[in-house]
Amino acid sequence: MTFSKSYSPSRPLLTRALLGGFLGALAFPSFARQSGTNHPELAKIKSLAASQHEIVMILLEKKDYAKASAEAAKIFEMKWPADQEPILLKELLFFTDQFRHKDQAIHGLQLIESSAKAFKTPASLVSIWKEKGYLYKGVKQMDKALDCFREAQRLEKSPP
Repeated sequence: MTFSKSYSPSRPLLTRALLGGFLGALAFPSFARQSGTNHPELAKIKSLAASQHEIVMILLEKKDYAKASAEAAKIFEMKWPADQEPILLKELLFFTDQFRHKDQAIHGLQLIESSAKAFKTPASLVSIWKEKGYLYKGVKQMDKALDCFREAQRLEKSPP
């Protein structure tokens, strides 16, 4: 594989357009555009969340991780209908993954702690416990990571 002359190790290989397309599939901006007039309240929430998502992304880019975590938490404090939980989970996991890959797992843990009350389904809770386990591994707290993965297993084994 050869790299262009403008490539440097600190510059991501994925272009902004490619990454933006991927994020658009997961995050709120695309949902805000798709919201019809059938549910004007939901459309408004999604539009607000899309703007909030962009605020968080800018703060992450500026490496202001504490503010990014606090701003991300505002998305999960919005009055979301229960059927939007899978979308919220994707958003939460997206942000915690961003923190983990920027060696800021502690901020991902803070976001989970402040946002956990937005999630009710067993599948969401399992995903959140696993994510907490990965984040604790990232900060070398292996006993807490073990506890998280064990809790995820316990929830998965529980009858629905």
